[in-house]
Amino acid sequence: MECINKEDKNSAEWRWCLVGNIVEKHEFGEAHELKYGTKHFRPGAKVFINLVYGGMGHEHILVIGVPRHMKNYIEVVIRRKFVCNFRVQRVYKPAVLKMMSDSDWDWRDNSDDTRKTLEKSAEWMNAAAENDLNL
Repeated sequence: MECINKEDKNSAEWRWCLVGNIVEKHEFGEAHELKYGTKHFRPGAKVFINLVYGGMGHEHILVIGVPRHMKNYIEVVIRRKFVCNFRVQRVYKPAVLKMMSDSDWDWRDNSDDTRKTLEKSAEWMNAAAENDLNL
């Protein structure tokens, strides 16, 4: 059995990743004030998602994305209800791949099993997002 060190695993040219977009607008607070995007991200911003916080139906998710008023990517935990349009994509951007490899959390690889798992997760997340809208 051959051992693979962390550098080899994280030096791939690309990875499969669950991605989504920040919601355009949502209600906030008791007065139901209308907010656009989130505190960290602009509306429609693309985020790369890691489902490390399973808990109670992935209410919180770890994401990598470009924040408001900055150019560099950040890694932050946000509520799932602020993300929509979940899908699986290959990630080629060197800055994102570097953040994934430097992260304290394990991000997915580029295997076919990973793609299949993420596709099932995307279906579930889109269905959960649809349920959130109907509540």
